Amino acid sequence: MKKLLFLSLVVIFKINSEPYLFKRFPTLQNSISYISFCDLPTPIIKLENFGKHIGCKNIYMKRDDLTGKNVGKGFHLYGGNKPRKLEFLLADASKKGAKLIITYGCAGSNHALATAVYAKELGFRSILMLKNQPNSYIVRHNLLLDNYCNAQIKFFPNNKVRSAAAEEILANDKQAYLIPTGGSTSIGVLGFVNAAFELAAQIKNGEIKEPDFIYVATGTCATTAGLLLGFKAAGIKSKIVAVCVEPEEEKDEFLLNIKMLFGQTNELLNKADSSFAVFDFPDNELILNKKFCGTEYGLYMPETVEAIKVFKNIETIKLEGTYSAKPIAAIMDDATAGTIKDRTVLFWNTYCGIDFSHLSNFYDYKRLPNELHRYFEEDVQPLAKIS
Repeated sequence: MKKLLFLSLVVIFKINSEPYLFKRFPTLQNSISYISFCDLPTPIIKLENFGKHIGCKNIYMKRDDLTGKNVGKGFHLYGGNKPRKLEFLLADASKKGAKLIITYGCAGSNHALATAVYAKELGFRSILMLKNQPNSYIVRHNLLLDNYCNAQIKFFPNNKVRSAAAEEILANDKQAYLIPTGGSTSIGVLGFVNAAFELAAQIKNGEIKEPDFIYVATGTCATTAGLLLGFKAAGIKSKIVAVCVEPEEEKDEFLLNIKMLFGQTNELLNKADSSFAVFDFPDNELILNKKFCGTEYGLYMPETVEAIKVFKNIETIKLEGTYSAKPIAAIMDDATAGTIKDRTVLFWNTYCGIDFSHLSNFYDYKRLPNELHRYFEEDVQPLAKIS
């Protein structure tokens, strides 16, 4: 099964699909590298049942759970928001002659898993440098899939030790390429500038009218920064409700990171093509919702567990408690407050809820680093059991 799956993708990745960003600014392809492996555009669906449940008639979802390449018979590779970034990041790595991809994440990192999947398919080796987080079934699922993808997995107690280890590898291996946590660099942000132009095309085609509000989970901020910049360039006036997923370590950390990535990516695009304008940061088009940060990254909250249950029962779509359930919790909260009742709302789903356990269940967790065995030997956090 494993061999056949990987062999089939060699042909698929030869398919060239021009990104929406390059269609609008063709000169960019002369200096920005891109590899097409996402199944785009992702559909937009109306959440009829969920809308009725919360008393709002115009609630939609952008199905980035289905970004993973469709390999036939409705089967998608691992998706979510991360592959959009990796189309540009791994292309940049290839352009620079990289053979080894290094990236960061917590134990159950969706980004680390997506990196392992597409690094494997494109012929890179990968090292996943992981830290602790609260336990959940998704952490277990992702760790086993990391193993399935033949990623080299390393555990680190903190960022300082991890960064030092990465710097040592980079110093000794000139074919190593580092992707920071979440793929949140100006190159990674391009994936969501492209996504903004994709949405603009769907609006033009009548799949949805221009949303009043777009709710999206915000962690390392590249998704939000890319959408904001892309919306400015595409002329979309929607406000982004960026629902923060963890407590801030420093004041205004999320806002500062979004502004930094917005500016860096805008500079990159303007330098590559002067017709891509330099924009002022659109403060009035960003709403930061910090109500669902919780007390710790990856620790589930009652509100997000309720959102998971409601969405599963009403729309039969799987969410998770660290990221994707938080925008739904925010939508439910804002609906109760009456602020979105007659508005057009788009939920940008960033989580791939496909169950790949049929690929990973035969892997022994004891093949993982010893420090990660506890995720299989200790119980999951209490709220994960009822989500």
